[in-house]
Amino acid sequence: MAVQDFARGRAAWPSQPPSPANRAIGSSRQPRPLRIAVGVGETLVVLTLIALGVLALRFALVLAHGFIH
Repeated sequence: MAVQDFARGRAAWPSQPPSPANRAIGSSRQPRPLRIAVGVGETLVVLTLIALGVLALRFALVLAHGFIH
């Protein structure tokens, strides 16, 4: 990505772009176990919050139906 240099009126490029070999090495690394555990934990928390939201909505709808009838 080019950084705009407004004083000179042209784009300033990074001094050394990453080579294809460096990108390939970085992308083939396996994620650390801690990062995997954090990702799984975050996913479980999000799914739990979604389930609680669905249950709360169902409870509110049943309660509203009871008041109407």
